[in-house]
Amino acid sequence: MKKNTFSWKAFISLGLFMAFLMLFVSGIVLYLAPPGRVANWTNWQIMGLSKSEWQNQHNLFGLAFVILSIFHLFSINWKAFWSYIAAKTHAGVGKPFEVFSIVLLTVVFGVGTHLEIQPFSAVIDFGNFLSESWEEPESRPPVPHTEKMTLREISERFTSQKNPEKLQEKLENQEITVHSVDQTLADIGKQNNISAQKVYELLGISVVRKPGMGKGRGNR
Repeated sequence: MKKNTFSWKAFISLGLFMAFLMLFVSGIVLYLAPPGRVANWTNWQIMGLSKSEWQNQHNLFGLAFVILSIFHLFSINWKAFWSYIAAKTHAGVGKPFEVFSIVLLTVVFGVGTHLEIQPFSAVIDFGNFLSESWEEPESRPPVPHTEKMTLREISERFTSQKNPEKLQEKLENQEITVHSVDQTLADIGKQNNISAQKVYELLGISVVRKPGMGKGRGNR
């Protein structure tokens, strides 16, 4: 009786499918996600992952897809592969209109997306609309990427006392663990299972917003 052996072909094929599935799901999530300034500030999550974590998933599974595709290519006979390519290329030369059409379509998609012209701009604008629909006035940080600022920087920028230890004490009095005034709001929020926005609210600092503050395109 022949023993069952590990099938690399099946392993690679299933791996390609799983990688494609993750790219598909993460691509949709990132298309619908709020801008980074809002996602990071409010600790936005879907299925337990933040926007940056979904981006990491998308990037890593994209890399896995490329690597598995290369192995898939080499898992078949190399000479047979090139014979197949040569045969298909010869057949393609016999169909110049089809070849020209797909090459032209590829160029149009690439250039159209880069220049943001219709109908490609409609897809881009719709994604921006969905992304910005998450952004409410109360969900905006005082300045972009406030979550990356330390208590020391918050104190120097937003208070007159310039006393970061006072801010640390205020948080600790509300049972928020703070290890150092050089911790960022994002780090403090993460170790206390709250958002950077909530940490900032607990500091009780009032910031007068200028019109349009916190907005800006290209910060998805």
